[in-house]
Amino acid sequence: MNLISQWIVLASVFALMLGIVQAIPYAVTFYRERLTIHLNRVSRELNKFFFNIKPIYILGAAGLAGIVIGALSGSWIFAGAICLSGAFAPKIALTIWRGIRSRQFEAQFMDALILLGNSLKSGLDMAAGIDRIATTMKPPISEEFGLVMNAYRLGTPLESSLMDLTKRIDSRTLETAVYAINIQRETGGNIIKTFDQLIQTIREESKLQKKVDAMTSQGRTQIFFLAGFPWLLAALFYVVAPDFMQPALANPWGQLTLVFLVFWEIIGIVVTKRIVSVDV
Repeated sequence: MNLISQWIVLASVFALMLGIVQAIPYAVTFYRERLTIHLNRVSRELNKFFFNIKPIYILGAAGLAGIVIGALSGSWIFAGAICLSGAFAPKIALTIWRGIRSRQFEAQFMDALILLGNSLKSGLDMAAGIDRIATTMKPPISEEFGLVMNAYRLGTPLESSLMDLTKRIDSRTLETAVYAINIQRETGGNIIKTFDQLIQTIREESKLQKKVDAMTSQGRTQIFFLAGFPWLLAALFYVVAPDFMQPALANPWGQLTLVFLVFWEIIGIVVTKRIVSVDV
């Protein structure tokens, strides 16, 4: 019975290993296809925001950084964590770049509204006024309104082109202006008077938002101070008393704990920043 049991166990293990070996090519093919689809989708999104770095380069940089840090620290945990974070790096880069362009766009938007209002007062229509923004102002607002005009020239209604702009740019001021323009174009009326009132409303809202940002700036500063102080203290301990910190860095469990600390601290920063951010 013992010999038969051993042969049964051996055959079971052999069948299991054979199944795993046969499944590996299918798993690799499936993962490669999913990765290709994901990178192509992120690449198209980055191209919409005129971000010229390809996602595959971001993944390669993360992998290279993981190899270098792993070789310098001698820790496969740090190397694996950095390489794994590279899978999310293109999406993170897209989010950061979109936020940067949205803030730059919003800083130029009041000047664009004034230019559009003056164009309407001079007798031009809405499309011609938007085209003046695309041709005379600086990026990123000229690029974004250039995309609006390209879509309009290809047959997309101007209202839909402007709504697509609100999906690319995260700005409540832009949404307010686009909704006002679309409603005015549907219902009619004095568009010049509507624009003057719109500019005045947005200007007052901008003043109020700046006042709120000034009042909540202390909370945002405290977030980054509390997030950075533990790491600054750890670096100080490592310089002053390296023997005190070395066991935690040399032990795989200590390295894994540091990785989890970084992960949860990033989540804490994001959550608390949302708490102290107030939108008017």
